[in-house]
Amino acid sequence: MSLAPLDDLRLALALDARALATAQQQLSRFLAAAGCASDVRFRVELVVEEVAMNVIRHAQPRGATQAMLHAQFADGQARIAIEDDGPAFDPLAAPVRSLAAALTGHQEGGFGLHLIRRHSDAAHYARSAALNRLELAFGPRPA
Repeated sequence: MSLAPLDDLRLALALDARALATAQQQLSRFLAAAGCASDVRFRVELVVEEVAMNVIRHAQPRGATQAMLHAQFADGQARIAIEDDGPAFDPLAAPVRSLAAALTGHQEGGFGLHLIRRHSDAAHYARSAALNRLELAFGPRPA
C-alpha cells in the first residue's frame, strides 16, 4: 500500500505528550467533518496515539527531532501516514510479545504492536531519506 501525497490534513507533531492531545483533537475533528464513522475514528485515534507516543518514548531519546501526521478520508476509508526522523524502526517487522504478558506487565512493550496490527486494515512501513514512514488504512468492519 502506498499513499499518494496527502494534502487533506498535515500536522507537525511536537515530540511532547501534552502537544499530542491537541493534534489528536485536530485529527478527530478532521475525520468527523469528513464523514468518518465513529467506530473507524476510534480505531484511528487509538493507533495514532500509540504510534505517536512510541515516537516520543523511543525515537526522540535516540535523536528524533520531528514527526508529521498526514491524514486523508475518502470512500469511507481513513488513510494515515506518520513520519519521523528517528532511527530506522519497522513496527510491522518487530516481534510481537505475548499479549497476556504485555497486559500484565510481565514483559516490556509489545502492546502497541498488537494495537497496530489488530485495529488497522492495512499497514506499510518504508524508510527513505532518513525518515520512517508508517502508512495505515482504516475502514468500516462488518458487525
